[in-house]
Amino acid sequence: MAPDPRTGTARLALGRGARPFAAALAVAGVAALLHLALPQAAGGIAGASAARLRPVPSVRSAKGPCVLRADRLVLRGARFRGVVSVRTGGGTVRALKFTVRSLDAVNLDLTAGRGRAAMRLRARPATTSTLRGQGAGGVATLYVRKLTGRVTSISGGRLPVHRTVTVTPDAVPHWLSHLATRSSARTITFSGATASQITQFGGRLSIRGPQLRSAAQGRHGA
Repeated sequence: MAPDPRTGTARLALGRGARPFAAALAVAGVAALLHLALPQAAGGIAGASAARLRPVPSVRSAKGPCVLRADRLVLRGARFRGVVSVRTGGGTVRALKFTVRSLDAVNLDLTAGRGRAAMRLRARPATTSTLRGQGAGGVATLYVRKLTGRVTSISGGRLPVHRTVTVTPDAVPHWLSHLATRSSARTITFSGATASQITQFGGRLSIRGPQLRSAAQGRHGA
């Protein structure tokens, strides 16, 4: 799918729980595939947060590392669903699970894969890329191995004492695990955010002025 010529925005529909985070992107009219594996039923919760959560199926993660960076990351209608099992080529690992109504990423920078096969997707500078949930629930599901950044806002909740955070399955801060016990969703805003080993299901991603190239080219500014 080519970008909309009127807005320069590329929109990618991601199927309900069946398509990868970036199954196909079009940049300058050229389609490129960033293959992330499909979800696969298995097991239930691995590890734990403070919340009592219903068992959920594990998923199979990306074939290679997938890292999302953003100067500002806003999770709207976010619910933390605890720590779940994720299958990888090296075995089962644990990941943080979130559902969101939408996600805004200012200055999106997404790298998928490793080595010479790694690809880098960047949005036009000073633009906001948006992932909107779809389907009956109107949500997208995110699985993240590591989330770092500075928490600048939590709707309806207190900011953590230490706002610069590193969240992993083995280090879930109380303010986040506490949100998992609440029925209402929250909007959580991070600055300087990095989400490592991210896999996403169910949503529509809009990117302004997308540029897709090899990660090596991106490092050398090609």
